[in-house]
Amino acid sequence: MSYRDVFSLLLPVVVDQFFLIGFNFINTAMISSSGAAAISAVNIVGSLNALLVQLFTSIALGGTVLIAQYYGQKNYKMICKMVNGGVYATVLVATTAAILFMLLHSPILALLFGAASPAVIHGARIYMIGILFSYVGESTIEGVNGCLRGIGRTKVSLQLSLLMNTIYLLFNFLSVTFMHLGVFGLTLSLNISRYSIAVLAIWTLYRNRAHFGLNFKTLRHVDLGLTKRVLKVSVPFAAESTFFNGGKIIMQMMIVTLGTAMIAANAIASSWIQLSEIIPNALSVALVPIVGQCIGRNNIGDAKKLTKSFLGLGTLAFLAVDLGLLPFFSIGMRLFAPAPATIPIIFHIYLVVIVMHALFWSSSFVLPSALRAAGDARFTTVVSLISMWSFRIGFGYLIGIVLGYGIFGIFVVMSSEWAIRAIVFQLRFHGGRWYRNKLI
Repeated sequence: MSYRDVFSLLLPVVVDQFFLIGFNFINTAMISSSGAAAISAVNIVGSLNALLVQLFTSIALGGTVLIAQYYGQKNYKMICKMVNGGVYATVLVATTAAILFMLLHSPILALLFGAASPAVIHGARIYMIGILFSYVGESTIEGVNGCLRGIGRTKVSLQLSLLMNTIYLLFNFLSVTFMHLGVFGLTLSLNISRYSIAVLAIWTLYRNRAHFGLNFKTLRHVDLGLTKRVLKVSVPFAAESTFFNGGKIIMQMMIVTLGTAMIAANAIASSWIQLSEIIPNALSVALVPIVGQCIGRNNIGDAKKLTKSFLGLGTLAFLAVDLGLLPFFSIGMRLFAPAPATIPIIFHIYLVVIVMHALFWSSSFVLPSALRAAGDARFTTVVSLISMWSFRIGFGYLIGIVLGYGIFGIFVVMSSEWAIRAIVFQLRFHGGRWYRNKLI
């Protein structure tokens, strides 16, 4: 695989991540105009939403890995079948999660975030119901995008994502800024953008049918056998996602006890930090089909070489963007209008994260994508489970809550956990076991 091919696949994913995180940044800034309770409600439900969305996007990722490996073998008959399994498995998991959490949303919010103020819980309930309604549409888009990325058609998935988020942003301006609908306005915009693009995603899949050897007879009915196969491959991805995001919810529960101002500070700090994670996140997404295709061709040398290149590129991206954003911190905070007392806390958090980003983030989050694409997802799942629940949660509670270092202490522990994951994944990568698992 030439570097020209790699960058033609990578560039659309970078642009996709830029707009995705950029839109989230703008949305957080917009909803902050509705007050600390509104931004806190969006933030606490956002953690739960991340858990559920990552659950069904993990299923789509399993489909991406299988399609990428079959594409590397040029086995178009199986690529066509995997499209059926990937799309239907993703929608099935998302629909099941939406129904379950819709029925149980009140006790779940009370259990997880009962310490929040009544105004925050009221906004969280509205936001959660609205998000759950969008899952069928969003999972359809994710299932199709997973298939497109598997064959390297990242430009097409970028077009869908850009259009979806543009519609979302435009309706947010209308509903939140002009109509002052607050949290309800966010959910209304979300559903309009997801379901309109879900229809377009199905049409896009049909338009690109030649690349999959696809006919709609294959997609007309659910093939339970193929769906089960995708789910089986996706279980480690989904388990890792559940453990990781479940741990983040536990951390969120700790922060809730610190009060509405600290919940809002956490939301603002996270939004600001995510700006520098745009390119590394894109590297993580793009590396899955790249390594998957290399493994499908049994070209281990390319898989290793490209993974190392992506790790280096991730580190350089962090140095450039983090240091570039640092002088604009004060200007950025004016967009959110946080409580003055929280600004120094957010700034100190960002200084810690700048250092840990450059040293450990890429090995902690980009490198596992290569391991998963090669079929080593079980190992990454076990590592994530142990590091999250034994270190991040345990020491996060000790440092942040028991010893009283608050949200700053929690972020220090969180970024320290990146170092543990990075060391373990580097040791695994320099061994030979990660590419010996056979998925196809």
